[in-house]
Amino acid sequence: MRRAKIVCTLGPATESSEQVQALVDAGMNVARINRSHGSAEEAESLHAGWTGTEVFPLTLFSLGGMMLFPLSSNLIALFVMLELVSLPLYIMAAMARHRRLLSQEAALKYFVLGAFASAFLLMGAALLYGVAGSVDYATISAAMRQAQGGWMSLAGITLVTVGLLFKVAVVPFHAWSPDVYQGAPTPVTGFMAAGVKATAFLALVRFAYIAVAGLSWDLAPVLWAVSLATMAVGTVVGVVQRDVKRMLAYSAIAHAGYMLIGIISLNQQGVAALLLYCLAYGVATVGAFGVVTLVRTGHDGAAGPEATDLDSFRGLGRRSP
Repeated sequence: MRRAKIVCTLGPATESSEQVQALVDAGMNVARINRSHGSAEEAESLHAGWTGTEVFPLTLFSLGGMMLFPLSSNLIALFVMLELVSLPLYIMAAMARHRRLLSQEAALKYFVLGAFASAFLLMGAALLYGVAGSVDYATISAAMRQAQGGWMSLAGITLVTVGLLFKVAVVPFHAWSPDVYQGAPTPVTGFMAAGVKATAFLALVRFAYIAVAGLSWDLAPVLWAVSLATMAVGTVVGVVQRDVKRMLAYSAIAHAGYMLIGIISLNQQGVAALLLYCLAYGVATVGAFGVVTLVRTGHDGAAGPEATDLDSFRGLGRRSP
């Protein structure tokens, strides 16, 4: 009797364990779907082809900041325009409808490192204000010509320059670029690669040629070292990448080193060459990321995430001429 009782107890226990295991497997499948495609409503909107509209005002805010960033004539406006460019991009980088965790991780990295860059720029602006008594570029330039401040002037110029160099992703301030390019939605990545780099370089030109024109030759050796290191790292590391978006990120880093030469030249020909380079680079970059958006994997009859592995591009010209 006792034996029969034990057998009866084990039967339901086995069934319960199987049910628990089935529930655990179902929960893991749901979590896996949510990580890649979000909620059930998100998956439904994905299959229906609906588009989230919040990206459009964010793009316009960032685009407005890009247009005003190079026109800044004082350090306060420079910081405000920098944040107007950056804050919408922090949100847009996390809006990928596929590979959501990778996208959110990229946005978090971009936000944290961008906050550090903004802090450097603000600290440099405070030091320059302490030297010149003003945040206006013309007043700062006059103070630099009178050789006021000494180490404080150099520290302020260096910190502001570091904040701007972070936005153009030059070595050693490039660590965020490959991860953010890979994780962000591809249209957002193309927008960042073309727009942010161009506007940040133009803002750097205005700062270097107007605010600190008297000390530009003192900064030239440092900028030459940064430019050479950027070209070398971007070219060499980009060759060994297996992900197309990461490869394009390192390509953008190498291009930033070439663009920096236009600033180091300290003449009008260099600025004109930089403008032409920014235009050609922007058009080519948007085209490259446009091709990346077209190479996709399928997902239950709907367009899936981009196939960014290099093997997915093998024979692309033959398959889709």
